[in-house]
Amino acid sequence: MRTLILSLGLASSAAAQEGALDVLDGETLYEEGWLFSLGYEQVRKSGLLDGRDHRSDPLDRVQLDQAAVLSAHYGLRYDLQLSAILPYVARSLELDDPAGPDRSSAEGLGDMTLAAKWRWWRPAIEGTAFNFAVLGGLDLPTGSDSERDHGVRLPANLQPGSGSWDPFFGTGLTYEPGRWRLNGFGFYKHNGEGGHDYKQGDQVFVELAAGNRFWLEPYPGPFMRADLLLRYRHEYRDYEDGDIVHDTGGDQVTLGLNWAFRPQPILDFQVSVEIPVYERVQGVQLSEDYSFFLAFGYRL
Repeated sequence: MRTLILSLGLASSAAAQEGALDVLDGETLYEEGWLFSLGYEQVRKSGLLDGRDHRSDPLDRVQLDQAAVLSAHYGLRYDLQLSAILPYVARSLELDDPAGPDRSSAEGLGDMTLAAKWRWWRPAIEGTAFNFAVLGGLDLPTGSDSERDHGVRLPANLQPGSGSWDPFFGTGLTYEPGRWRLNGFGFYKHNGEGGHDYKQGDQVFVELAAGNRFWLEPYPGPFMRADLLLRYRHEYRDYEDGDIVHDTGGDQVTLGLNWAFRPQPILDFQVSVEIPVYERVQGVQLSEDYSFFLAFGYRL
């Protein structure tokens, strides 16, 4: 079987933070409160993008990125939340060429995230909740960036980890008038250089979301909420040995729908699907088909 070396495509997500509940918003847990969550993410890519133009892929490449994300969040104070997020990552790239089908894959622990979110302002407005917060933290190089398949080291975007120390910061607001929930968040992640002189491109993530609790019973009764998501992601180009890596970096806008269900105050369920509505890449890269997210949360 011929070894597959080439892999194309933007990073699957801004960070593991997207796979955890109650991180990318303006709210914090109550003092001494806990939230444990288990999430699952899947991103599928196929077909080629040349700049903004779609074209067929003669190798019929399909990349599938999956992650199980375990997270724990603690309310150190009523306005300060601490988080630890650990993903288990599985990535694969398949193709079909004249030499026969080929597949490269790797899996293992990903990069662990440690984060703190400070809700710095919550104005008193009767009948509404208005929260402003800032987020900061660090992705630790707990995931391997040296995985091999058929004796050849896999490209960076198939590795479970980055091999680098990656700080990030963000800010967001959440506004809840009545049954509505409006959320905005901006996020920037600086990726360091890994152990193989490879630096993945820095990442920008922006979310605008509007949701409605269409089923809302008096506390402690259940509620259901539907959210419409608009997300923008920008990835700068990668560098290897100080040189730009071609076919990396670009912009993406996705439209998504999220369903949230809280049957009782201690339980959370969320499911969301996103599809790209705009993609522009540097060079030639795989195009994203969809992303899927499922999470379960337990509160103490």
